[in-house]
Amino acid sequence: MWQKPDMHDKALRYEAHDRQEKSQILLALLQALLITACLLLITYTLFDGWRERLVERGRQAGRTELLGIRKNLFLLMGNQEMFTALFGQRLEESLAAGLDVNLSELASYLTYLEHTHPSFAFATITRESVLTDSYFRQGLHAFDFDVETLVHYEEHIGYTLQMQDVTLDGPLQGENGTSYLVSRYALHDPDGLWGLLTLHFDFKQVLNEAGVEEVGEDYRVFFTFVHGSDKESFDWGDATTSNEEAVVMDLSYSLLKWRMQIVPTDSWIEFSLPLFLYGIVSTLVCIAIGVFIYLYQIKFQIFKTRSRTDSMTGLLNRREFEILLHQTCISGEPFAVALIDIDNFKEINDVHGHLNGDKALLSLVGNLKQHIRMSDALARFGGDEFILLFHGCTRVDFCKRLFQDIAHTRVDLDGEQVEVVISMGVVLSDEHSQAQALVKIADRRLYQAKQDGKGRICTSG
Repeated sequence: MWQKPDMHDKALRYEAHDRQEKSQILLALLQALLITACLLLITYTLFDGWRERLVERGRQAGRTELLGIRKNLFLLMGNQEMFTALFGQRLEESLAAGLDVNLSELASYLTYLEHTHPSFAFATITRESVLTDSYFRQGLHAFDFDVETLVHYEEHIGYTLQMQDVTLDGPLQGENGTSYLVSRYALHDPDGLWGLLTLHFDFKQVLNEAGVEEVGEDYRVFFTFVHGSDKESFDWGDATTSNEEAVVMDLSYSLLKWRMQIVPTDSWIEFSLPLFLYGIVSTLVCIAIGVFIYLYQIKFQIFKTRSRTDSMTGLLNRREFEILLHQTCISGEPFAVALIDIDNFKEINDVHGHLNGDKALLSLVGNLKQHIRMSDALARFGGDEFILLFHGCTRVDFCKRLFQDIAHTRVDLDGEQVEVVISMGVVLSDEHSQAQALVKIADRRLYQAKQDGKGRICTSG
């Protein structure tokens, strides 16, 4: 049974309409944010890949620096082994001739070594861990090395004696804390092993000769030389270099092991204007695309709404109503269709003007909205005609009671109270199964209501 909608029903209707508009705006915003986030993710991935390539380029430059030092170190160590072998062979010649060996025989060789290798400190000949002879760089070094320390390296010395080869070992600590790179050669006479020739090189000077101090100001380096026993080491450089950003190179030579590390003073990446511009521009473009999509979605929703509604009244247009009516017929639910027309609407336009005629139409629409249920559908059918779909209506009495409330609408037109009177034609769904046929029946009954004197409702015929 139909009841006149109260203020609560009107509030619910307006609230539902407001929720629909807000949901459309929220949906458009979420779509825009999702697309923007995806674009930003792609942009960041490309940016990060570009940045990683620049980082790798910087790290490769660091490796190049280390490789240069490594090459120089290998050349120096090879020379030191070569000098030790040459001196040892010269001394063995004296031993083979039955002469007492001493380093004075090698004075010219050692003097040459002093001039060509500033890192050379001194040379010794030991026999059974006892110093037999020594040679020092005049004025540059004092004999501060305890030869008995060699006992601590018996394993390596034994290896050297067994292999009868030149070895490079270190770090070997002097009494004043100086670290030495030690090159050894086992001396043999016709009777067998005779002693050990050792050349000592200042570790710091060796690194300087290798060009460590010539590393550019853009880098910080750190070297750790570890003795084979891992009990003694020699560190050179900035210890803070040891971190996750460092390029690390582990190397070994003879009995010597070392680790080289290098990091940039600031960052592996120098300032890249293209990368910076890409980050800024691509971010702005992604945001701009997001805003464009948001505005487009809002515009699309507005266009979609306007394509379904009448531009002046905001009601469903005829096409959308016919679609709704057709769907309702298919559903099989009972309903009623009422076609409404304003009586003498042409006179209102002629006397009061078309603007006031539109005002009269809108006043009627407002009155209709106040008296129908939220489940009912109202559409502008054309001109001053409107059509209603009453869901669940099975009796014409329902429509008659509604007609009594909406048949007369008073509106103020230029200070004059004008009464807008309507006629209505009603048809129930059980009278026909086709939507178009039902509309024709309602139109015929509307025409009959006008013929009978206007301001009437016709439900049969």
